[in-house]
Amino acid sequence: MSTWRDEPFKKGTNYRVLKDFKSLRTLFSEGEILKFKESAYSRYDCMTGYIFEDTKGDSWAWDIHDDDELEVWKELFVEVKV
Repeated sequence: MSTWRDEPFKKGTNYRVLKDFKSLRTLFSEGEILKFKESAYSRYDCMTGYIFEDTKGDSWAWDIHDDDELEVWKELFVEVKV
């Protein structure tokens, strides 16, 4: 199921992690370059998961609760040209 939120990321686009932070399922490290793959919504958990892939093909998930402000993504990620 796709998310009900507006999509802040572009599929296939690379993003740099701006600071170290922990998501529900993933520990993100500042400077890591990740490619956005897809988003998914969990009605049960009331969360949207934004799924990225690193250069090794490993998946990274940034999960955000329905009650949280989506605009926080701008403090965590920035689009980059690779």
